Parts: sequence; C-alpha cells; structure tokens
Amino acid sequence: MNKKTLGKGLLAGATLAAGYFAVGNYFYNVALKKEKKPFLENNPNLPAGTSGEERAREARKQEREEWLKTVEQRPEKLMSFDGLQLIGTSFLQKSPTHEWAILVHGYLSNRYAMQEMAFQFYQYGFNVLTIDCRGSGESQGDYTTMGWLDRLDVRDWCNKLVSDDPKSAIVLYGISMGGATVMMASGETLPENVKCIVEDCGYTSAYGIFSYQLKELFHLPSFPVMNAASTVTNLRSGFTLKEASSVEQLKKNHLPIFFIHGDADTFVPFSMLEDVVQATKGEKEVYVVAGAPHGGAYAHDPKIYMEKVMRFILRAFMKD
Repeated sequence: MNKKTLGKGLLAGATLAAGYFAVGNYFYNVALKKEKKPFLENNPNLPAGTSGEERAREARKQEREEWLKTVEQRPEKLMSFDGLQLIGTSFLQKSPTHEWAILVHGYLSNRYAMQEMAFQFYQYGFNVLTIDCRGSGESQGDYTTMGWLDRLDVRDWCNKLVSDDPKSAIVLYGISMGGATVMMASGETLPENVKCIVEDCGYTSAYGIFSYQLKELFHLPSFPVMNAASTVTNLRSGFTLKEASSVEQLKKNHLPIFFIHGDADTFVPFSMLEDVVQATKGEKEVYVVAGAPHGGAYAHDPKIYMEKVMRFILRAFMKD
C-alpha cells in the first residue's frame, strides 16, 4: 500500500469515526440531557402528556391539595456516591410508624409528580419519601441515566432511611423510568428493611427502550445509531445503554415484585412486561390493566389499583 492510498484510507476512517461520535453525541444530548424534549411533544404514544403521572395528578386533586396543606413534610438531602446533591421530601404520619414507601418518578419528571401516589400511600398509613432522581427536579446532575446510576441512589436513600429509622419496613415504588429504576435497584445489595417492590410500566433496558423509540418516532434501525449512542454514553457517563438493564438486574433479585402494565401502552411497549416478569428470581405478581396507555394504569381505576398494590405489600410485609 503506497502512502497516497494509506492517506486516503486514514482520512476515510477518520471521517467515519467523526461521524460515528457526532451521531452518538447528538443522541446523548437529545435523549439524556436535562432539558425540554421536542420529540415528546404530540407523541402519539403519549396521549396525555409525557407520562401517566400527569393523568394521576388530576385524580382526587382537591382532596390531595387539602392534604398537602396539613401533612408534615420534611426536606431530605443525600450526597450521591459520585458527589451529587440529591433532593427529596418525606411525608410523615401524625402517629409514628415504621412503614415507609419510597416513590421514584419517571423520565424528565420530578418528585412533585408523585404527590398523588404519595397521598395514596399516606392514606394507607405509610410514611412516604419522594425523591428527585439525578438530573431531574432539584437534584444535581446535567443528564439522566435512565435508572442505571439512579439504582445506586435508591440504594443509598434506603440506607439513609434505615439509618434514620432502624426499624423501618420499606416498599420501593416506581413508574416508567422509575419502574425501571427500582427493578435495576433490585439487583443491588439492599438493606433487609426493604421488603418488596412495585413497578409500573418500566422498561427492559435503556438500549431496548431507546431502540424501540428510534424506530417508532424516526423509523430508524438501532444500528448504527444506538451503538454510537452507547459508546458515547460509556465515555461520558461510565456505562453502556445495554448495561443499564432491568432484565439483568432482576436475575439477581430475590425480593417480591408486583409488576403493573397497561396493555395499550405503546410508549414502553406492553411486550416488555413478559421479559421483566420472566427475569426476576423473586416472588412475583402481575397486574395487566386492559386499555390503559403508558402510565395510565392507576388513572384507569385508582381504587382497584391501590387495593391490589396494598394487598401485595401487606403479604410481603407480613412474611417477616
């Protein structure tokens, strides 16, 4: 090979590499950066806002707002393992209790979106901790990590809660990205105080959900965009999109999990439910809500939803 041919080859390779990283960086910024997401506007798979949290907020609105005026709220702070200040709010019962629910919000959301669910858990006698995930709400961080680094934050919130209340009994609850987060957390070493998990419409992995959305919204195949995005995510955040896997973490889980999904969900496709249900090594129960869109299972019938959730939690708590 002469120098001229070699030079052309190197130039072509450099051009391809530059294009590869440009695509990866673009995807990383569009999907993970803490900012408004135009691709979610008028999304046919999200019929009423960016998640079911918005629909849930409208349920029992007046009653919830009266509750917020009187309930004891305690601001919470946590320093993450990598130096980010994370923010939360505890809602405390008038009569002391050791039963706690930690609620984890969805993609691009914040802890305030979980106030309706906090109200529901409170009505059933729980203290409630709502948290802002990294890169969301008032917590530090410029990017979301789709549950992967958040799983360690959830672990640390659990440890903090146990430090404050050694007799605590904890249920983890998450919706959408929050559902994926608590599933990912299930594969970590959690304190014995964590008794069970409730996840609503969480996804199989960051790679899986982004690949699906890439095809749904832009009619593009996962290769090479997702490969480039995963490479850049690894360089900038320290993990690959395939590594951020609910399925793989559930293979290490031994806690009881209640899986919830609407069969009309086309944002986190209903087909993902089977993959996560089959992956877990712990006890499991499944609640499929006919006709419910993404995050819409609760709003579909709040009374039945909470009755099923609480029956599951009660059984898990009584085992100890």
